[in-house]
Amino acid sequence: MPVTATPTLFTLESQPSWGRATLLEDKDGKLVLFFEHGGRRVFIKSQVKGLQAVELSAEEARTVDARLRGKRPQGAVAKKSAKAKAARPLVAVYPSFEAQVRWFETFFPGGFAGEKFVSEERGAPEAKGKKGYKTAAIKLAQEQLSPARLASATPEETFEISKKLLGFTNLVFPMEGPIPFTTMKEEDRAAFVAALGELLHGEGAYGPRFEKFAGSVRIWDADGRGRKVTWPLATLLQALYAPAQHTFVKPTVFEQQALLLNLTADKHASVTSAAYERFLDVARKTSERLTAAGHQPRDLMDVYSFIWRSHKEKPAA
Repeated sequence: MPVTATPTLFTLESQPSWGRATLLEDKDGKLVLFFEHGGRRVFIKSQVKGLQAVELSAEEARTVDARLRGKRPQGAVAKKSAKAKAARPLVAVYPSFEAQVRWFETFFPGGFAGEKFVSEERGAPEAKGKKGYKTAAIKLAQEQLSPARLASATPEETFEISKKLLGFTNLVFPMEGPIPFTTMKEEDRAAFVAALGELLHGEGAYGPRFEKFAGSVRIWDADGRGRKVTWPLATLLQALYAPAQHTFVKPTVFEQQALLLNLTADKHASVTSAAYERFLDVARKTSERLTAAGHQPRDLMDVYSFIWRSHKEKPAA
């Protein structure tokens, strides 16, 4: 009889009185959790802060998880009908790319070199550790994922540095990055490390290397079922190691950005090399248009920040 994987329970730093929580649903950019004393709560995944995994024994975690799931109100989350779920036509957030740039210039005075952008998005070069944000994460990736370092490190050491990079910034939400990444079985980690090295430093066609890497990320849910790798998890490490060549992907905002550039990108696309090339084209074209508008993104990580912030912040009417 297969052993059921240990469920992960959480606490919310800002609401300790709510107690522990189990994850009921992770879908469409929202998290639904059920807390011991706070009941059912819905969060926007990209905005929730202070959600922390609780360290419990496997037996206690299963007991608490089962109890919380048993407390879930019957019929609390009614399934939407197929008609209600019918896709609505996409509408661009901005009337034009030029309007998007104007928003960026207003929201981030001085553009990519401005104090606000450096403080909120990039991180100062002289800052240490996580205070260095993306700048520090890129530096760490380039040091620890270099050919020489990968050759000298053990698979477990490279696995641990990969986990550290996934949680180093808030680029990848814990529920779709560091937390599921830790469910990778020890016997699968050597293959993951080998695929990572080939992805970053291998020769030949890029597409097969990308798909081999995505396939090597074997992660599991609380019931012991395999989970599909997400776009953020599949693209972060290469984006940090080679930010001039590769982009970090959040598919929903990239699909929106594609509309402004008359390109096609599907947020529902599976993690494949063909779909990645379309997302990468969105980032590259955005970079070209930004340069033509007089801005100088350092790399495609800056371009990602431009795409993300301009879509996630509410534009001025």
